[in-house]
Amino acid sequence: MSSQNFKFGQKASVNMDRSRGLENSFAIGGKFHVEHFRDGQKIGDYRCTNGVADEGINHLLDGYFDLAGVVTAWYMGLVDNANYTALAAGDTYDDIDQAGNGWDEFKTYTDNANASSTVTRPVWGPDAASAKSISNSSQIIFDITGSATVKGLFIVGSESGSTAVPANKGDHASDGILWATALFDQGDTAVVNGDQLKITYTISAS
Repeated sequence: MSSQNFKFGQKASVNMDRSRGLENSFAIGGKFHVEHFRDGQKIGDYRCTNGVADEGINHLLDGYFDLAGVVTAWYMGLVDNANYTALAAGDTYDDIDQAGNGWDEFKTYTDNANASSTVTRPVWGPDAASAKSISNSSQIIFDITGSATVKGLFIVGSESGSTAVPANKGDHASDGILWATALFDQGDTAVVNGDQLKITYTISAS
């Protein structure tokens, strides 16, 4: 999916003796910073600019303006190079690993922050927003357990009471939320058993 920023805009004008206008706009987008370690040494430093999925945009609008439910936790996953064809703005949580989707989830890792679980995706837990951005100060760590090629990343979540379980790899359900996807800017990334990907994800508004 090409980079897609989410833009709000509003405009008001009043006619008096002189015409004056007030315009205020709001654009939001995210970036991943990935540090690639092997044998304790950093061998790569990658950037990824995310594309916000339509499903994520709709959920943000519903949650903020229609007073719908909010996501209680966000999780990060990896996009597999195997079987990849494309990312798209119309991708959904329910599409993950399903026939006809343009990408599959890469699952050959353990969750460093959850007792090295082989089942869970790592939590993306940002600090409070500041200066119109929000980010995780503690890096998310993927401990790679096999040789393969990773193509990118994604962010998912669900509302309380949802049938989706975004904490689990491979989970998909019609009421889960796919917030964003991204490809590594420098291209596909080969990983081997013992590698670590340490990731910071930042959402900024302008």
